[in-house]
Amino acid sequence: MLKACATQPATDLHSPPALINQGPELQIADIDILEATPEMDEFLERYILNYSDDHTRLFLLMNSITPNGVLGFTYDEALTLTAKESFERKTGNCIGFANMMVVLARRAGIKAYYQEVFRRPEWSSREDTVLLVKHINVVLEVTGYTYVVDISGVKINPNMHRRIIDDSYAKALYWNNIGAEALLKNDLASAHAYMSKAIEVEPLMTDAWVNMGVVLGRNEQLHDAAFALKYALELDTSEYSAMSNLYEVYIAQEDLESASTLQEKVEKYRRSNPYYLLKLSDEALAEARFEESISLLRRAIRKKKDDHQLHFALAKTQYLSGEIEKAEGSLLKARELAPEDWLTYYGQTLDQLVQGQ
Repeated sequence: MLKACATQPATDLHSPPALINQGPELQIADIDILEATPEMDEFLERYILNYSDDHTRLFLLMNSITPNGVLGFTYDEALTLTAKESFERKTGNCIGFANMMVVLARRAGIKAYYQEVFRRPEWSSREDTVLLVKHINVVLEVTGYTYVVDISGVKINPNMHRRIIDDSYAKALYWNNIGAEALLKNDLASAHAYMSKAIEVEPLMTDAWVNMGVVLGRNEQLHDAAFALKYALELDTSEYSAMSNLYEVYIAQEDLESASTLQEKVEKYRRSNPYYLLKLSDEALAEARFEESISLLRRAIRKKKDDHQLHFALAKTQYLSGEIEKAEGSLLKARELAPEDWLTYYGQTLDQLVQGQ
C-alpha cells in the first residue's frame, strides 16, 4: 500500500466501485488540512513577524520547528495530521509536518510548496500488512534563495527525482494515508470511504487506486479489485505495487493465464521487498532448508537493517540450525532495535522464544 509514482493521465476518469455487504456507505465530511488557528497566528506574531526581512523570518521559522526549538516538533511516521493538529500536538509524519510548515510559512510571507521525493522503494511492515513508503517535504522560497525543509531524518540523495505537487494532490495524499490506517485495522468501510475521498480530490492518483484495489480484494470483490488495479496500471504502467496485487487477484480468480503475464515482473519486484524474502525464508525453514532460509534473511536484512523482526527471524533460524552462538548475537540485535512494547517479549531466553512460536 501507499505507493505511487508520477502518473500518465488517462483519457477517461472512473469512479471507484462501491463496497458491498459492509453496511451503509460512510460519508466523509470535507476538511481544510491547511486551516490556520489563532494559536498559530499568535506563535508567528510572537516569534517570527516582528522581523521584516524575509531571510530572517525563514531562519527563525526553520529553527523554531526543530526538536530543540521554540515549537519543538518531533517526527512520528505513524501520525497523519492536518496543519492544525500537527501544530497543537507538535508531532506528525511527513504529511502532517508539511501541512503545518506550509501554513506557517505562507502566513509569514514566505512562499511554500509541497515536494514529493521519489526514493528507492522502502517497505515497512505493520499489522501483517506490507507498506511501501513514500515521502514528501517542503520547499521554501525567499528572495534569491530556495530551501528544502525536512524533519524526518530521511536521507535525501541530491540526485533523487522530485517534483512540486499542488495543495490538492497533498490533500489527496492525506486522505489516502488516513484510509491506509483504516485498512491496517481491517476497517474496510472506513478505508473505502477515505480512499474514495482521495480519488474524488485527485482522480488520477495512482496510490489511492492501488489501495482501493486492496480494500476491494479483502472484501472478496475480486472483479472490482481487478478493475481498480488495472486502472492504476493505466495511470502508471510501471506501478509494481498494482501489478503485485493484481497478480494475487488473478490467482484468487484462478485466472492463471492472466497471472502468467505478470509473474516475471512481479517476482523480480518482490525479491527487492525484505518482507517477501522473509516469507520465502519461512517456507524454506518449514522444510528444514536452513542454509537457504538464513541466506534469504541476510538478504532481507541488507535491505531493511533496522527491523527487529527480521533479526529475530534470523536468530530463530540459526538456533534451529544449531548455530546457537550466532543466534544469540542476532537476538541481541533484535532487542537493541525493538520498540519498548516488545522488550518484555524479547526478555525471554531464545529457547523460550522459539518454543513459543
